[in-house]
Amino acid sequence: MKLLKPLIRTALVLGLLTLFPHVTFTSVISVIIAAIVFEILFSFIKPILKLLFLPINIVTLGLFSALLNIFLLWLVTYLVPGFHIGDLQLFGANLNQFFSLVFTAFFISIIQSFVRVFI
Repeated sequence: MKLLKPLIRTALVLGLLTLFPHVTFTSVISVIIAAIVFEILFSFIKPILKLLFLPINIVTLGLFSALLNIFLLWLVTYLVPGFHIGDLQLFGANLNQFFSLVFTAFFISIIQSFVRVFI
């Protein structure tokens, strides 16, 4: 149950992201696979990367960890074939994929904090 709870939480968060027009999934299976890959990357790879980039993170006062989150989110979209984060159109301005990844990573953290309270 300890391993299943974070996967359910992440799958729910990724499923809620489909409310945004720039985040698309081809099927429910791709949501589940994306949740599994997301949890593996953020549980095992992120601590290693944080340790490797600790000096840069200290110099930037922790702002580099946001770039690590964005990179890992991009890696999830690269590894899972049915998961895509496209360009974002915000207030009439067309933003490229990097800024849509920033926007999505921000909302993932907000939605996860709310879901963590309930599940």
